[in-house]
Amino acid sequence: MCKAIPICKQVPVVGIYDAVVVGGGPAGLTAAISAARAGLRTALVEKLAFFGGTATAGYVVPISGFFHQGHRVIGGIAWEIVERLQTMNAAQVELPKGHVSFHVESYKLLCERMLVQEGVALYTNASLTDCIVDGDRITHIVFEGPDGAEALSARCFIDATGDAVLCRKANVPMQQSDELQPMSLCFLLEGVDLTTPLLRDSIHHDGKNGRGSCQQEIHDYLASCMAKGKLTQFGGPWFNSLVQGNAIAVNITRRAGNAANRAERTRTELLLREDMFAIVALLREKYPEFKHCSIAASGVNAGVRETQRIAGIGCMTLESMLSETEPECAVSRCAHPMDIHSATSQSQRLTPLVHAPGIPHTALIPQKISNLLAAGRCLSADSHAYASLRVQATLMATGEAAGVMAAFVCNKGCAFAKLDPAELQSKLEMRHLLPEIDPKQE
Repeated sequence: MCKAIPICKQVPVVGIYDAVVVGGGPAGLTAAISAARAGLRTALVEKLAFFGGTATAGYVVPISGFFHQGHRVIGGIAWEIVERLQTMNAAQVELPKGHVSFHVESYKLLCERMLVQEGVALYTNASLTDCIVDGDRITHIVFEGPDGAEALSARCFIDATGDAVLCRKANVPMQQSDELQPMSLCFLLEGVDLTTPLLRDSIHHDGKNGRGSCQQEIHDYLASCMAKGKLTQFGGPWFNSLVQGNAIAVNITRRAGNAANRAERTRTELLLREDMFAIVALLREKYPEFKHCSIAASGVNAGVRETQRIAGIGCMTLESMLSETEPECAVSRCAHPMDIHSATSQSQRLTPLVHAPGIPHTALIPQKISNLLAAGRCLSADSHAYASLRVQATLMATGEAAGVMAAFVCNKGCAFAKLDPAELQSKLEMRHLLPEIDPKQE
């Protein structure tokens, strides 16, 4: 049995802000930029030394969820990032599906440039450890960095940690999942021959000529390796261009595990790294295209599809995914199919969307804490809806919306639950966050 020990110490408050965003991934990045552009004194707390999260730390390429049936349905800051990457020759929009390939290091640079340009106070190398709650409000967060424990105070807070770390520390109600989608350790491969039919068309996720994104021939080969006991688990595989250079991004490993549990995450990531080397060895053995390849880099952490989600005052559900009735205020759109990866096999269940449903602003608002929002993949959704909205573009839009909501709360002095949906929707429309269907985008 583990023994608990008391720790009592004084923690210096090193900053006072209007809005503090915790987590600098896809949703946290856009939330901080959005809040700052709305005139708020904004801070962004990130455990790593750079921003972009699953894209830049996890090598999850491409960015999905901008387009539905050939039309772009996500705009705002997320699309601005794509356009700015394009000017750096660091992004390629794979039409008609609209998946966005990108150069990882250029994305890192752009993230910090945009945050600095907007005057966001940046606290990197800072891991959230606690929060102080007074009544129904968070007054401070506490994080650990190279200098030890420090605290920030703010009028409102945005949890963009992915795993709902701040929400859980504030004891807001959470949803329970029967089975979590698996983790994958993505990596970069150098020295792969991309000129042959095997991979030439597989590194572009445009869907042209009916091509699926999964490389079926390699999938079947790895499945046969599993049957012979040479491999325990895999997913996909999916290969993707990085726009610049000759390396490719690879999403091929898969393991069940709860990434919100430290011990379980450690166990799973150790297995994923072993799997990465085992799979590459099998590819070298079978295909001439991989004979001279080498692993150039792997994700700082495994890519996480699913952990914790709040039980919000509203919820995105399967019913709302299928209904064409719009919510009072939509903060983002679901464009990606409902995509459920099996945690116990290499299978994947894809359910296409007939339309691009809106995510209600109430799905970002936790119960019990009045000045806290959840942006990104820890927002309130059932497992079916979550299987669509968990992709990067959709979550980036929820981050931008969270920044706008923070500005309303700070300016009006009200709780998030008291926001006027019509007024908020009008402000989001002014930002072109959810663009009207544009025939020119076909």
